[in-house]
Amino acid sequence: MAPLLVALGSRVLVALYHRFIATVPLGGADAETFERRAWEWAQSGCGNLGEHLNLGGSYVHTWLIANVYACTDRLPLVFQLVNVGLGVATVYLVARIAEELWDREAAARAAWIAALYPLFIIYSAIPLREVWFTAFFLLSVLWVVRWIRTWRLLYLMGSVGVMLLAAVVHGSAIFALGAVGLVVMGWGGWELVRGACTGHVKAGIFVGALMLGGSAVVGIIAFGDARFSSIGKVGALTERADALDERAERARGGSAFPGYLVPSNDLEIFVLTPVRMANVLFGPPPWEVRIPRHALGALDGLFYLVVIILLMRYRALWWKKKEFRILLVLFLFVSVILAWGVNNYGTGMRHRAKFLGMLIAMAAGLLGQHRRLKRAGKMAR
Repeated sequence: MAPLLVALGSRVLVALYHRFIATVPLGGADAETFERRAWEWAQSGCGNLGEHLNLGGSYVHTWLIANVYACTDRLPLVFQLVNVGLGVATVYLVARIAEELWDREAAARAAWIAALYPLFIIYSAIPLREVWFTAFFLLSVLWVVRWIRTWRLLYLMGSVGVMLLAAVVHGSAIFALGAVGLVVMGWGGWELVRGACTGHVKAGIFVGALMLGGSAVVGIIAFGDARFSSIGKVGALTERADALDERAERARGGSAFPGYLVPSNDLEIFVLTPVRMANVLFGPPPWEVRIPRHALGALDGLFYLVVIILLMRYRALWWKKKEFRILLVLFLFVSVILAWGVNNYGTGMRHRAKFLGMLIAMAAGLLGQHRRLKRAGKMAR
């Protein structure tokens, strides 16, 4: 309970500071645009905003707030307080995922980290869509972990449904859903082979694989023209992949990736992928820091680096667990997508925040592991 109260208090204070005193870092530009557009759409009147709804655009959360404005009045702090509520829910979900993966002690550690992490607080206190995505995404992750622990199909179905809601907020969730689907279908195929040898098949795995595989085929055929924000039409994703080099060349601005990260041929796309992943996850590097906001991004990237190193250092403790492996594949898959979908450090910092809660939950049980192993070694002697 204490981490949730601290999360609520810190986010409310930052929201009030942003609204009445001064703009917090990352609180200008896009955040102001989202709030201003909500008020503009509200002029259509209460119940008359249907024409502004575009599930494939970047303003679905803005449309929801516009409906509130239209039926009440322009209260910008309401927009922020909705985000505050979603931010507190995010802290709770991080704790629940950590508890499913580890134990209650790890859940408490994860909750405190999520409650106090500066950028989590900022994103929950200003009118951006990151916290809307994160809340749906983490709920989907929680349910897929519970599915693996119980093999109850209801959890898998709920996870897919909630991930689709996250995709309405930001299209990158489609790739997360694809990663989960590939892993589950791989498990289903292996379960079929194993069942042929043993005469017993785990229905939760096999039926789940059939369900996801069938849903993917139907979705591609029936909804190939469906659009999601930031990725466009589902059926045109391969065309966008073929134009990776062109997209990379369009990077502009002071926080744009350096020119050496723009590929000139297919081989360079392959070679530069891990380098661009590192830039998205850990950047900007110190030599690219030019303004205070870049320094904030560099410190944020350092935290990601510490979490990744922690997971790698103690991989023997979690590698054999299915729930960890599926989350790892999901993270790596989306990281590759972001590596080529993002071309500047500022955008990368916002996008990677969508998946930090999952990483915190995964690493929460590893904090203090060196001390515990050292103490166990002394007791053994």
